[in-house]
Amino acid sequence: MSAPRRRLVCAVHPLAIAAALAANLAGTAWAQQPAASDTPSATTTDQVVAPKALDSVTVSGARESASTRLQLTARETPQSVSTVNRAQIERQSLTSIDAVLRNVNGIAVSFYDTQRPLYYARGFQITDFQIDGLPSYSSSTNQEFDTALYERIDIVRGANGIQTGVGVPSATINMVRKRPQREFAASVALTAGSWNLYRGELDINAPLNSDGSVRSRLVVAPQKKDSFRDRYSEDKTALLAAVEADIGTATVVSVGYQRQSNDPKAPIWGTIPRFATTGAPIDLPISTSFSPSWTRWERTSGTLYATLEHQINDDWSLKAALNHTEGDTFRLSTYGYGATTARAPFINPVTGAGTTLYAAVSGGSEKQDTVDAYLSGKFELGGRKHDLVVGMSSTRTATRTDGYTSVAGWSYVIPNIYTWDGSAPAPTYSKTGASRTQITQQTGLFASARWRVTDPLSVLTGLRLTDWHRHSDTYGTTGTYAGRSAIQDENRKATPYVGAVYDISPTLSAYASYARIFNPQNYKDRSNNPLSPVVGSNAEAGLKADLFERRIQAHFAVFQTKQDNFGVRDSAITTPLPDGTLPYVAVNGTKSTGFELEFAGMATNQWRVSAGLTRAKVTRAPTDLIYANMPDYLLQLGTDYQLSGTLAPLSVGGNLTWQSAIEGFNIPHPSGTVTVKQSPKAILNLRASWQFNPKLSATLAVNNVTNQKYWANLDYGNYADPRNLSLTLRAAF
Repeated sequence: MSAPRRRLVCAVHPLAIAAALAANLAGTAWAQQPAASDTPSATTTDQVVAPKALDSVTVSGARESASTRLQLTARETPQSVSTVNRAQIERQSLTSIDAVLRNVNGIAVSFYDTQRPLYYARGFQITDFQIDGLPSYSSSTNQEFDTALYERIDIVRGANGIQTGVGVPSATINMVRKRPQREFAASVALTAGSWNLYRGELDINAPLNSDGSVRSRLVVAPQKKDSFRDRYSEDKTALLAAVEADIGTATVVSVGYQRQSNDPKAPIWGTIPRFATTGAPIDLPISTSFSPSWTRWERTSGTLYATLEHQINDDWSLKAALNHTEGDTFRLSTYGYGATTARAPFINPVTGAGTTLYAAVSGGSEKQDTVDAYLSGKFELGGRKHDLVVGMSSTRTATRTDGYTSVAGWSYVIPNIYTWDGSAPAPTYSKTGASRTQITQQTGLFASARWRVTDPLSVLTGLRLTDWHRHSDTYGTTGTYAGRSAIQDENRKATPYVGAVYDISPTLSAYASYARIFNPQNYKDRSNNPLSPVVGSNAEAGLKADLFERRIQAHFAVFQTKQDNFGVRDSAITTPLPDGTLPYVAVNGTKSTGFELEFAGMATNQWRVSAGLTRAKVTRAPTDLIYANMPDYLLQLGTDYQLSGTLAPLSVGGNLTWQSAIEGFNIPHPSGTVTVKQSPKAILNLRASWQFNPKLSATLAVNNVTNQKYWANLDYGNYADPRNLSLTLRAAF
């Protein structure tokens, strides 16, 4: 599987040849067209002389809400809503979901290691990732999303129990796929950057008949990149192919396939030592890695999907979707620790000794089937028209974990971390034939409504009833069925939603909302009884406004997000339960309170600005270990300015992200454990774009301009990215 990906990526490696070809084609296409406005484009591009904008992360038009599926604008949605559109993705060179979320107000980004990103909103981890409104996230096979396949990304902060059913009250990330359009259009982008980054994007939209009633779209994005970390590299390919057809005048059907493969070599797994044997900070080089070149962490995920949209009449429509996803993963990794796996590594500052490598191997696959259907429309009651959505969704996920021979006996002592070149003998292992398959089934009925009580007042209500089941089946080395365990059932769990929006004036509205969500947990108490699900909730109230003749959109919200009945280790009991596990106890009060303030829009005809400030104060039980460190305050500033006159093709911009100090607790130290603190950090990213003509542009992006060296995570210590840059040439036809 690796070789074909390398061939595809290497096809764009001779950048000079490809760039010359793209420029020639773009010039030819431009010469053949009378005006840019007459030519559809597969991607959003800016005109030469029109003022370019910092593409706002505020929703302005009515769209299907990721939390209720009602057609709502941002002002009409009683929750904090952000959108990153295609223009912003291209302008800021945001090629991954990780890069996107670093530019969204209220989202704190961290990671455990190179292949395990972490996203938090309002103190809770985000795991609700959707594609076209359907679940897509997998902790084993699908965590790293490439943005080449998506038209926009919607973010709704807070609990999303209506659509998600099971989850945490953090946020919902909904990635909206690119769809086929009626007229031919194409674009190509070629990128080169730091650490031997080479990336290509090809986006072709082609009608399959004369009137475009049958149309297709193909998106391919190969990427190859090394790293500032020793020996680490990754090949990545994203693919989308779709066909869409009009059936009569009221029905649209589509089928498509999308696939993403990530093939990293020498990925980081585990942490970087913080202290020397003397107890002083060791300050290892930012390139430090405990991964030999033979380690890897492959992930592949492919989805076959079909959708149907039918307009029943002027007021009512039906939408249905089917998804079938299959993914595979394999990990052979090493981590650095002390003389035993029970002792943390402390480096001798003179000899560089103190670290021993240990290994782990795992692999498996996942299959997920989802069916989703709903009716949406308007009805009249009390002399007013109201909005209603009713639907059902069902998802079945089968996650297989393969058995491997143990590598627990393998270790390698690094003689000197300062001179070690990554050489180490690889452990021997093989599949045993045994496996375990975990089946998770969730089925829900949901309804949402917007009640127009008066002209200025709308009340939103929603309810979901969910049946949830999980069990694990075990198979022996010969593949024979060995038994079923860990059976869990939650039936008819209700998750409510209620909100209100009051238009104080045509440009100012006030809102409030409350939503709940639940999350089953596989723990038992000291009496061997299963713990009830965790109950999450989000309450918020705020103001939304269009200011300065609607050029600036503003939003202010206060919120309280909670998780109750959360299972933590029962420290009073050390005797295992009959199944060998230790007992847990449910605690209440894992809580986040704070506010969000956001402005985005056009300050002048040539200058756009954005600003966001979030404060989230989190209190949680001392035994609720998340191994991530969130700041209390997060500030994000952005700007883009379009020059004029002879420099009209040039736009310049940047983003500044500032976070308050963070603390890490119980960090291993030669004297025991200590609390560590990282001072406030401000990271500056800059960019500049030159529009050669309406079809051809070049963008230079520089991240972490001041090249700050800092920890991305304290509890699970790893370094953040140093300064890096990329140059992208983009052409549309």
